[in-house]
Amino acid sequence: MDEPDPFRAPEENGAPGRGTGWEPPGGTGAVPPPQGPPAPPPRGIAAPAAVPGPDAPGAGYAPLAQQQPYGPPPPPVMNLPYAAPFPVRPPGPPRNGLGTASLVLGVLAAALCWTFYLSPVAVVLGIPALILGAAGAARARRGEATNRLPALGGLWTGAGATAIGAVLSVLLMGTLLKVVEVTSEAGSELLAGAEVTVRYGDGLTVTMPEPELSTSGAVATVEIRLRNEGGDAAHLGGAELYVLVGERELPGRDVRLETPLPGSLEPGQNWTARYTVTVPAGAHEFGLDFAPGRDYAFGYWQLPLPGAAGSGEDGDAGADRGGDDGDTADV
Repeated sequence: MDEPDPFRAPEENGAPGRGTGWEPPGGTGAVPPPQGPPAPPPRGIAAPAAVPGPDAPGAGYAPLAQQQPYGPPPPPVMNLPYAAPFPVRPPGPPRNGLGTASLVLGVLAAALCWTFYLSPVAVVLGIPALILGAAGAARARRGEATNRLPALGGLWTGAGATAIGAVLSVLLMGTLLKVVEVTSEAGSELLAGAEVTVRYGDGLTVTMPEPELSTSGAVATVEIRLRNEGGDAAHLGGAELYVLVGERELPGRDVRLETPLPGSLEPGQNWTARYTVTVPAGAHEFGLDFAPGRDYAFGYWQLPLPGAAGSGEDGDAGADRGGDDGDTADV
């Protein structure tokens, strides 16, 4: 018997089929036995949905009840850097205030630091310029400002002005605190008398004659004669005179300046200043503490009043007085 050919129909291979006399059991006209309704699924298990055939319309798509509805679109994320946890806010206007203020203060400090008497002001302006310049440069480095160069300019000008101003301020303080001392024994170690010359270290000399009493004897005129025998001008601003009777210092209202001193006395120049003093009852002499200027130390005199008896030795305490108490008569 020949092997069946897979490419032939069953009838050609001798297989039973239609027209061969073979019929299914029950004959060709048999009716299949009736079938009842499908059994319900077990309780708690949903019946499987019918899956349409491959030729049914909508095949390959899930039923509408099983499709997920579309939700709202997600919010857009803009300017989100790599690995940033939150969106970045849009940048605001540049914050250039610190750099600008530093530059202005630095320029002012640099202009004033070369002046001898205004050098302390340069230090006061230079330190804030230095601090604000550093803060402004840091802000520009973070991208918050756009004036990095002006901030650096204020920083360096402030630093330079502070350094120069500090050096000149030290020299200025040394000059202001320098006191011209009395070099003669009279006026420092001993009380100077009438017509005795008191000499200072810069060549300035001071001489006082005896006071002159008025007709009534209630007012005395005190002359102070100054001469500059040094080589530089003597600055006499801020001269002070204290008048004492015994241990009591006369109040400032009883000592009046009549002829003031000049601001300075050139070499070889003379000047006479005059004071009027109200004479207390029973006064026989004056103790005088005099400084010809704020840069000069005090010299001490003891002058008898004309016609007064007993110009005593009780005025020796005047050598220890510095004129720091009570009212003064300032020139």
